[in-house]
Amino acid sequence: MRGLGGVTLALPFLEIMQPQRATAAPGDVPMRYLYSFAGSSLGMDATADMVAPKQEGLAYDITRGLQPIADLGVQPHVSVVSGLKLPWGTVDTAPAGGRIVRFHATSLCPLVCGMRSDPGTEAATGQTSDWTVSQAISAPGQSIMNFRVQPRFYRGGNESTSARGRISARIIDGKLQHEEPNFSPRSAWNSLFANFIPTDPAEALKAEFLLRRRKSIVDLVRGDTERLVAKLGGADQQRMQRHLDELRALELRLQAVEPPGEGACMQPADPGDDPPEGGAIDNGDTNGYANNGAWSNEELRAEVFTNLVYMAFTCDLSRVASLMYTWSQCFMNLNPVFDYPSDLHELGHFSVGGGEVGTAAVADGVSWHVKHFARLTRLLADTPDIDGTTVLDNTAMVLAFEGGHGYDPEGDKPDSAHSTENMVVVIAGHAGGLNKSGGRHVIATDRHPVEVVNTAMHSVGVAGDLGEVAGEFPELFT
Repeated sequence: MRGLGGVTLALPFLEIMQPQRATAAPGDVPMRYLYSFAGSSLGMDATADMVAPKQEGLAYDITRGLQPIADLGVQPHVSVVSGLKLPWGTVDTAPAGGRIVRFHATSLCPLVCGMRSDPGTEAATGQTSDWTVSQAISAPGQSIMNFRVQPRFYRGGNESTSARGRISARIIDGKLQHEEPNFSPRSAWNSLFANFIPTDPAEALKAEFLLRRRKSIVDLVRGDTERLVAKLGGADQQRMQRHLDELRALELRLQAVEPPGEGACMQPADPGDDPPEGGAIDNGDTNGYANNGAWSNEELRAEVFTNLVYMAFTCDLSRVASLMYTWSQCFMNLNPVFDYPSDLHELGHFSVGGGEVGTAAVADGVSWHVKHFARLTRLLADTPDIDGTTVLDNTAMVLAFEGGHGYDPEGDKPDSAHSTENMVVVIAGHAGGLNKSGGRHVIATDRHPVEVVNTAMHSVGVAGDLGEVAGEFPELFT
């Protein structure tokens, strides 16, 4: 359609042209979804578990590993599901949604895609939840955010790309494609916000003019619009009105970014150059940890990535994210954070003996991940959405851990960190009535961790389940 000044407006596909799939109703509040992952088990002594709560139901007890949930005041928004179990098979075959008996090599796959692991690869064997959800809730042109906080493996060749450092995969033209995460805060900021608002005054004025011009297009073509609508059938009239309403919705989103610094949507601070990346450390090199090797300032990186996901959700730049805090088999140094001269993985193998040193240290490592997850929860809970609710009210977020504690079939050990028994998944947000009455603890003995992921997916409107794992937790909607 043409209007004043030569302005043109593209039409949506109409029945008068060819069939079109229905789209979301105008005015719908966008849903958001996050899948996050921690490359940590929960310890090696079931009698001294410092992560899973003991009390079931609402107002659950806060453990050492979950302490940030209380510190940040987000327990009403966060539920914990414990007692979960990832099933296992032989060295050659795995049960549906299960793993091969090679812990670090094959446990990540079913956790992120719900499909059984393949003995020939450590990678996901099916599409992950982020891409499945994105197909259901992302707006046209939006892409998912795929970030990783820990940039390097910190052992051996200290690689930056590996199956153990990926949690995102999608099916394109019938083929599974594994997505490498962005582990550069600077690059991630540039891709999302570098052109948010020009800093040069002249460029800012030009941008403002373009914004105002775009916002006036619907009015400029009003005459052409009215003549066209009179010729359309009922279904096409509704579709045309939806198209105009969506343009008006775009206007509201554009208003959110001008002027900068006002309202909930704003440009996050420029993170500057990435912190230097740490080198690899040999197993048992205590001096290497004491001198802060195997450390790339993951504390700062996690804060920046949290801010980027938060503001991208708030500004509706993206509605789906995967956030890998640490690699599967995490060798990140915990000395800079907790004064433990060791990496997180080795802490899980300390002997508990008569005390709780090893289990307490592992719980502290868990709490580092929970802290950043809880901080994102807090930010979203404190931010108004377009309909007067909060962004968290329309968000579902999952935090999964690589392992639990219990029987290790590979080493035939009764109490091991190389176990997928007694696993925990944390789920936050209120999308679709999730956590309606508040955060609760659910003991789900031997149920699959991906059932929690299914619950989060269902809450944002996805009808199906993930991979080979069926089921959800309806009590998380009560």
